Amino acid sequence: MRRLAATTSLAMVVAAMARADGVDVAIPAEIKPLLTTHCVDCHEGARAKGGLDLERALAAGACDEGMLRALRRRLARRDMPPATETVRPSDAEYRAAVGAIDAVCAPVAREVPAVRRLNRAQYAGAVRDVFGFDADRVRELLPRDEIGEGFDTTAATLALPPLLVEKYFDAAERVAGECVLPATRERRQQVSPEKLERNGQGGTYDGVAWLATMGALGARFDAPYAGRYRITFDACAQFAGDALPELEASVDGRRIASAAIQAAADTAQPVVIEVALDAGPHVARARFTNDFYDPKNPDPKRRDRNLGVARVLIEGPLGPTPDSDFERRAQAIAGDGADGERLRRVAAAIGEECFRRPLAREEVDALAATAIAAAGAQAAFDAQLRALVTALLVDPRFLLRVEAVPQLAAGNGHAALSGLELASRLSFFLWSSVPDAELRRAAAAGELARPDALRAQVRRMLADPRAASLSQRFATQWLGIDGLEAKQIDPVLFPGVDAALLASMRRETELLFDEVVRGARPVRALIESRNTRVDARLAAHYGLAQPSAANAWSEREIAPDRGSGVLGHASVLVATSNPTRTSPVKRGKWVLQAMLDDAPPPPPPGVPQLPERADEMKGRSMRELMAMHRANPDCAACHVKMDAIGLAFESASADGRVHAGADDATELPDGSILRGVRGVGDMLAKNRAFERSLSRQLLVYALGRGTADADDALVDGLAARLADKGEFAVLVEEIVLSDAFGTRIARGSRDRVGQEPIPCVNR
Repeated sequence: MRRLAATTSLAMVVAAMARADGVDVAIPAEIKPLLTTHCVDCHEGARAKGGLDLERALAAGACDEGMLRALRRRLARRDMPPATETVRPSDAEYRAAVGAIDAVCAPVAREVPAVRRLNRAQYAGAVRDVFGFDADRVRELLPRDEIGEGFDTTAATLALPPLLVEKYFDAAERVAGECVLPATRERRQQVSPEKLERNGQGGTYDGVAWLATMGALGARFDAPYAGRYRITFDACAQFAGDALPELEASVDGRRIASAAIQAAADTAQPVVIEVALDAGPHVARARFTNDFYDPKNPDPKRRDRNLGVARVLIEGPLGPTPDSDFERRAQAIAGDGADGERLRRVAAAIGEECFRRPLAREEVDALAATAIAAAGAQAAFDAQLRALVTALLVDPRFLLRVEAVPQLAAGNGHAALSGLELASRLSFFLWSSVPDAELRRAAAAGELARPDALRAQVRRMLADPRAASLSQRFATQWLGIDGLEAKQIDPVLFPGVDAALLASMRRETELLFDEVVRGARPVRALIESRNTRVDARLAAHYGLAQPSAANAWSEREIAPDRGSGVLGHASVLVATSNPTRTSPVKRGKWVLQAMLDDAPPPPPPGVPQLPERADEMKGRSMRELMAMHRANPDCAACHVKMDAIGLAFESASADGRVHAGADDATELPDGSILRGVRGVGDMLAKNRAFERSLSRQLLVYALGRGTADADDALVDGLAARLADKGEFAVLVEEIVLSDAFGTRIARGSRDRVGQEPIPCVNR
């Protein structure tokens, strides 16, 4: 059954490729012995598996070009003949066969479009580094990007439709308004008596909220910015006894002042306080502290002492607005002179950072003229500067990454990127941001054309805090935990798992990957490490000792029954589970896809899903249900290996906790036994599949495109180098120094380039 499914799958791929090409080519003599020895037994004559008759093709000495390319793809992946066969070609035979086919049919290459949009993370990183605006707040202003080839860096998905252009205009105005602040940010907020929160007896009538007993009236409000605020309580009173009603004013429970209220009910006495507040929600309260009641007083108006509040007015922040960091920087760049010339200096300097290249004089003049026209010729310099920031942030030269398509010249059909283009590729790869001054300087000086200088820049950039984008963007997408905080977990079955805990789970994985990026750990620590970092919530979830300080992340040794590295991280275990139960299918697929770079194809249509809840399983175990699922021939080819790997994780529940007594020993198609998740780790330790997967995935993320046949040798070389050195920085260096990263295919080249969608800027 397994062999039939595997050969049928191969036949389907070959048939599809044959239809796509439709040109006959000679079968290389070098691969005929391999096909005869290892393939023809299953693929000959009328009973050829999947209808693929290799015997006839060998007899004819030729086959469809698509068939030959499909054979090459399977040989390159070493998945033909099936893994269950005991006699298989050697690595040298596989490489020789692939090389022989490449000599007949040039391997298909892929090229990233010459124009692509910044993705949301790159936009946010650029705005942070150029304008000093918080990157998390920028990301909230824009929609999430589509995913292609597993990542949001894939150029084919980075279109610029009109609706997104509108979002960019909104974001630009928001950023500009907070980077170049108005002379004052004071605003007035009023809380009416009907909206005051009452603690005590009383009522609201005739426009006044009354307290008939001791208690308080509270006004909730948001301070938009940190600063000093003025709060006014318009108070009045009803009188009794010898003392006046006392109003105690407080903010967030802190007593600020008190006042005796002399104003009668038809007037108002302002009680004014000033207080320094942080940005965010606050509550101001007027407390009545000296209630008095004399029902026998002959004057009915003097029998009951009550306190009333007609309005609470909040004004602030008070005084002139201090300049932002960006304003101070812009003022230093602008220098002295007429405002127009000062604005041009800022446009030239900031424009170079945004556009990733020096600006021509006419470009600077046009930017300054646009800003002056938008703000008004008589507007103050800060208003024109604000308009300039808006113009820069919606300019296509900022939003789009554009690379020149070279003309064919002598050589191998590839042409090197310019120094500035290479600098942009490098900074968006490692930092998700624009090149800094040092990288632009090196590019302009031609230093990036030298491998030693390029390696030095890579090492410098990986040591920079901005390289955290690799753990926050690449690693989370590669491992399938991006957006984990939004994962839906059944609150009845797993009441302790909330968004905050899910965020801690994700952060645990980011911290491990970040140590690998910085060189503090080897790459294989990702699957071999026996310690981790946890905060208080995650430590409690795992049953580990609490960190000594609140909000701290402390290193802890993990329990012996938990998987090593990310194999035991709750982030991965939760992401690969269903809301109510574990999912061996998802976990097995995750290992194949992320760890082994051997993602199974999508399931055929109409295949029923496994039951979700225990009461739907009709007394059957998960193993029994999955065995029934594999009985379907359409499912067996993929599930036989995927299920075996996934079931090895059954000791970990859907919330990432480990429980004893689970049956997690499974058998792989080749007869080897996986003994739990530790067995999965042992399997990964036996070959370079993990290094190849990490290498290919990082290459895809760096290039912004999927790989193709022409990249096989590069990926194999990257994996071999990584396995030899074990250092993440070495992998990055090899990617950056490769032709795939540093060149473009020239127009008119004979390279067979696969179709790559071009992002549309007006779709």
